[in-house]
Amino acid sequence: MDLESKSAEKLFEKFGRSYSGGELIFQEEDPCREVFMILEGRVRLIKRVRHIERDIVVLKKGDMFGEHALLESQLQPASAVALGGCRVLAFLVEDFRALLRSQPEIGLKLTGQLVRRLQSAEDRIENMMLRDSQSKIVNTLIRLAQHEAPGQSEVVLAITPIELSSKIGLDVDSVKRGILQLKEHKYLDIVNEKLELFDVEALRKLYQLMGMKEELNKK
Repeated sequence: MDLESKSAEKLFEKFGRSYSGGELIFQEEDPCREVFMILEGRVRLIKRVRHIERDIVVLKKGDMFGEHALLESQLQPASAVALGGCRVLAFLVEDFRALLRSQPEIGLKLTGQLVRRLQSAEDRIENMMLRDSQSKIVNTLIRLAQHEAPGQSEVVLAITPIELSSKIGLDVDSVKRGILQLKEHKYLDIVNEKLELFDVEALRKLYQLMGMKEELNKK
């Protein structure tokens, strides 16, 4: 549930910050002091793994991050970077707890976001067990379709290449090539920066065939 515009602007006067594209909001391993809520724009959470930066997730308007501040003596597990211009609310822990007491629906929203991030982490762990990049892409599309529209055959996913790459755990160029290959084989289309999946069940069958091919190649 998003804050109403009047309430959000009132809070912005006291807790608001503005960032330009590429600007660092906090650095990985900084002390956790604040909980953030996005009012406008998008934010990338990035983690450095063996000197290589990896996208964890791209957050949008209404999303919260920095929740590790709610635990004592924590360090930031990732860096947060503005993806284009954005406005956020930055609450010290005591201020955020006061907000939760006055607007408990914010706590429910945060809980829902944490559950979705856990689901995303579980999906990425499954992808780590797959060797083929295309299998990772197809598996992620199937998972997203299940979360977005359970039981439906035709599903539209409003997701950018950067967001998709962060969910899959691959670089953006590899994801773009894989999506174009699926488009060429009529599994999906790209319309107005959205992915239109024609038949989720057909993607499941493709995923199974990819698995069978991988098993045969091992022998």
